[in-house]
Amino acid sequence: MSRTVRCLLLMTALLILAGCGVKGKVKQMVGLGAPEPTGYTGTVYPATQTVTVAFQLTQVDRSCRVFAESLVQFPANSSGKDLETAVLTEAKARGANQVLLGQARQGKDDNGQRFLYYGPIYEYLCTDQCGGWKFGFEFWEQQGEWVSVGYKEWGKPGAVFEMPLVMQMLMLRCQ
Repeated sequence: MSRTVRCLLLMTALLILAGCGVKGKVKQMVGLGAPEPTGYTGTVYPATQTVTVAFQLTQVDRSCRVFAESLVQFPANSSGKDLETAVLTEAKARGANQVLLGQARQGKDDNGQRFLYYGPIYEYLCTDQCGGWKFGFEFWEQQGEWVSVGYKEWGKPGAVFEMPLVMQMLMLRCQ
């Protein structure tokens, strides 16, 4: 095979491989207005029966790997119980053992309940790389004021959020 043909094949292969990385970046760029729903494309695990909830990185075991990064939108007038039910139902269906919840903000738009998935491209150990909450930033920074969703609100039917919410969430698979 001639040197020119090998160069052309190599360049073609590099272009194809370069295109593979674009999908994740496109997902991260979603949200310069109302985001398009980003479907889950990560690792498929069998459904789980129980999922524990962590609000701080120190509550996550060293064996836990992040396999899904998501922003979750909730409609206005959702209760703490509605949030808990939606998150745990989705996490169980995806095979999570634990979820790590980040911050919550007032949603700019009331688009109903949606899970917007942003990755990761590869699973990673939470204790080594969690805490940056860098996914979906373009959408996240456009949201409103901070909202407390913690132990006092989580799972409580009487804790009602009159405004729509957007909450950060990581799904974890632990050994």
